[in-house]
Amino acid sequence: MSVSSTTINWDALSSLTRDKFLPVLVDNIFNSNPLAVKLLKNAELLDGGRKIITPLEYAKNSAQGFYSGYDVLDTTPSDPVTSAVWDWKQAYANISISGEEELKNSGDSMVLSLLKSKMGNAERSLKDLFGTKLFGSGTAAPGSNEITALCGQGVVADIDVRTETATVDSISSDANLFHAPGAIDNCIIGYNRSLGGVNSSSYDWWDAKFTSFAVLNGGDADVATWAELTSTTNGVSDIANTMTRMYGALTIGSDQPDLIICPQNIYDAYESGLQANKRFMGTDAGLADAGFSTLKFKGADVVADSHCPDGVMLFLNTKYLDFKTHSKRNFSFQDFQKPINQDARTAKIFWMGQLVCTNPRMQGMIVGGPSGY
Repeated sequence: MSVSSTTINWDALSSLTRDKFLPVLVDNIFNSNPLAVKLLKNAELLDGGRKIITPLEYAKNSAQGFYSGYDVLDTTPSDPVTSAVWDWKQAYANISISGEEELKNSGDSMVLSLLKSKMGNAERSLKDLFGTKLFGSGTAAPGSNEITALCGQGVVADIDVRTETATVDSISSDANLFHAPGAIDNCIIGYNRSLGGVNSSSYDWWDAKFTSFAVLNGGDADVATWAELTSTTNGVSDIANTMTRMYGALTIGSDQPDLIICPQNIYDAYESGLQANKRFMGTDAGLADAGFSTLKFKGADVVADSHCPDGVMLFLNTKYLDFKTHSKRNFSFQDFQKPINQDARTAKIFWMGQLVCTNPRMQGMIVGGPSGY
């Protein structure tokens, strides 16, 4: 279909964008980072509702046990909190063509080249938006309009999970070795915070697990160095020992982490400690098809993500993580329209959904790693 003669046929351009360019953009977003591949690409589509409501995976029912004859049975109800409630979040990207650009790009080939450039810009913007916000933003909890984050950037105990100079001594006691005593609302891997309308200050089974490379290695320094991560004890690298401790804390029978995400330098530290004959590649076909190199650690794939905060390693059980997306806002396209007060045409791409978690206690994070080599 011809999209232009001396001026652009905007109806034809909208149809071309929706039919040809949009599917490519969406596919590229889905494959842009490991979490998008695992979660966003496989989002559950919902038709609506004022809120997103998810059932919870919570502590055992205390009213159970063995009995004999006419023993009085405990009828104490289990925990009254049985669901979490999540707000819808919305995202968009603009595709704008000014009147000047329209006049300078008459002819099919030039129009298509211009559109391709504009769609590429929108794609990069959405990739960066989702890639960044999945890990949190700023120095506190996610903004009121932002999706739930995996980890915040606020203070945990007396450490800041995004800085190199954080002290980690205060979380080394046995009682809370794997927990982060920090109040960072709307972040999945946290402690004493509100998430999905449930406050873990009252329900400790809603806490995630948290520790530091420096603490587990018995050091009193703020951050473990590259040399410390890659050093070995009885032939096993210290980073692998630390990972084993966290992995074990997140394992209940066959329920265990299946995805470990970290920055490139920590990925390299883990890889360097593997013996050549014991270096197993990851088995996730989706990550491999999207072009991500992965290694195996027990039952989990280890993968580097450029958006992951410096010095941290996330242990995720994606069985309990899910994107909910509105069926009518799953990267939907709004045709080019002309604003009243601008010499331009603007189209928009819309998304509406939320990242939810039904079991934060099966998610964990190790901080205190180096930011470099």
